[in-house]
Amino acid sequence: MLLLLSVIAPVFILIGLGFFLGRQGVFAPDQIRGFGRFVLLVALPALLFKSLSAAPMAQVFRADYLLVYGLASLISFAIGFALFRRQENLAVSTVRAIGMSCTNSAFVGIPILTQLYGAAAAGPIVLNMLIENFVMLPLVLVLLEASEKSTHHWGALLGTVLKGLIRTPMIVAIALGCLFSLAGWALPPAGVKAIGLLANASAPLALVTIGASLAGVSLHGRRGAIGLITLGKLVLHPAMVMGLLLIMPIADPMFHTCIILLAAMPMVSIFPILAQRSDDTETCSAALLVATIGAFFTLIALMMALGVQLPAQ
Repeated sequence: MLLLLSVIAPVFILIGLGFFLGRQGVFAPDQIRGFGRFVLLVALPALLFKSLSAAPMAQVFRADYLLVYGLASLISFAIGFALFRRQENLAVSTVRAIGMSCTNSAFVGIPILTQLYGAAAAGPIVLNMLIENFVMLPLVLVLLEASEKSTHHWGALLGTVLKGLIRTPMIVAIALGCLFSLAGWALPPAGVKAIGLLANASAPLALVTIGASLAGVSLHGRRGAIGLITLGKLVLHPAMVMGLLLIMPIADPMFHTCIILLAAMPMVSIFPILAQRSDDTETCSAALLVATIGAFFTLIALMMALGVQLPAQ
């Protein structure tokens, strides 16, 4: 357990540091948003490109992983949507359901999994991001657009959403990393070092940014909804993955473990931003805070149950 704590604790210490700095007013809200944009637009794409460009593509892309994780995420979303739709409108139900089914693979997944598996963790992380960016986020954005319009042109809505997502730096970095790997290309040494420096900045800055962004969150809101969203993300989502693995097993031990751990991580960091479109920011921000704290304990318990070991062992 102490060895697992050595993996989990640094991640949550940095989140706690960000929370403390945010509470102390060291960073203004605009600065915190700027840090987040730097991570999303520069540092994380650099990390993804660095990892993928050096990885054999045959070992990265797995149809079984995409199928299991995609189905588990959609089932979790559907359950959450059905539960909330009985009392809430389309927008609120949609956003709360995505909080139960869309993982923060980038900000939380990368720091934890790279400690366990090194550069090889890029495989499951990229597969997660493909599901999140091309399945889950388009789903929620299309439903939110539909909730704001009286007439629905589903094809046009989906096309607009996908066009925007394809242009995001993370997706471009994934595409370029795959291209460099398949073609056997390499950047000149100076470019490799520059990309490496940016990649190394991604994890600590991302974690501090998460903590700082949560510093202004209060636990006011609908506590029943907060609890349900949190349980959905930390318990239901990984349970759906484990259930589907019984039917469609993944033979590779690393991918098998990573798919469960990633499903058990807190929800995507833009969850409260999406909630602004449903006037549900208070409840969703509180759920993100509770889930982030709760994940410290649930991830340790899950790692112990799965028999996760550090590379040195």
